Amino acid sequence: MTKERGRVTVILAHPNLPESKANKELMESVKNLEFVTVYNLYEEQIQMMDLETWTDILFDSEVLVFQFPIYWMSAPYMLKKWMDEIFYSLSRTPVVLGKCLQIVVTTGSDCNAYRSGGKYKFTIDEILRPYQASALHAGMNWETPVVIFGTEAEETGRIISEGSIQYKKKLEELALNNKTVKAFDW
Repeated sequence: MTKERGRVTVILAHPNLPESKANKELMESVKNLEFVTVYNLYEEQIQMMDLETWTDILFDSEVLVFQFPIYWMSAPYMLKKWMDEIFYSLSRTPVVLGKCLQIVVTTGSDCNAYRSGGKYKFTIDEILRPYQASALHAGMNWETPVVIFGTEAEETGRIISEGSIQYKKKLEELALNNKTVKAFDW
């Protein structure tokens, strides 16, 4: 008997995906999994801000994934806009309550740049803290982020390939093991 997989919704936020190395390959590694649906916020900007549509999409999902490159220590603009216009309205509702939030990010710099004494002075966990706070506020379960560091390094092909494998395995694990658990009783 095969265990039923939970639905995974990936919100992809990359302003120039055709020119991307890392995010394009990451997306390619998961988009054909039968339990994954990918929504690219930069391809269908107007339709992506309809609350009723997103209510239907997320109600049927068990896992929500935000995939994006780190831009100025945050996500690209369209994800912030989506969070302000859609996610905020759905927080603390049965649409997202108890579901998992998984962050998948890429950085051009290696992991040593993201430490207190490094180039950027902050850890990646500190930079992603607003997303964790948003998940907790919404009553969601926070998953440890998948971070692919150094996508502009010398060994970029290997780094991106290994990151794609890690990403795919993480989504398979979440889809098999996730059951919506009510994290908070608001």
